[in-house]
Amino acid sequence: MFRHILIPTDGSELAAKAIRSGVRLAAEMGAKVTAVYAQEPRPLHLHNHGYALEKDLVAELDRRSHAFAEGCVAQVAIEAKAAGVPCEPLVVKAERAYEAIVKTAQERACDAIFMASHGHMGLTGMVLGSVTQQVLARASIPVLVFR
Repeated sequence: MFRHILIPTDGSELAAKAIRSGVRLAAEMGAKVTAVYAQEPRPLHLHNHGYALEKDLVAELDRRSHAFAEGCVAQVAIEAKAAGVPCEPLVVKAERAYEAIVKTAQERACDAIFMASHGHMGLTGMVLGSVTQQVLARASIPVLVFR
């Protein structure tokens, strides 16, 4: 049914469980996977209103953020390799994670997205929304949600 599944990750424990299930689904279908971590920019308040970070500190924050992102997609690649599933790990810069997920799925010609949902409900869910909800609203391909 699916030939190319996008598996977004945020490095959480729930994402790790979704990765295992998403890779297992890909293996059963003979699909390949693309792993994506959407690296959002540093909070602007670190550069405004009288705050000024030293260049070395900014560089270190960026380095650590990128290393974390690489580790997250490497987790997908490790699971995929163990299951014999081809995997392309990607770290993409994005203003909003959901936009990066939808865009990556389009650019890589994925035919499904398999992602975790933390299940925030009530006021938190209404005010903040969730990345998963935003992907569901904007994706033109099937989105499988793992909870």
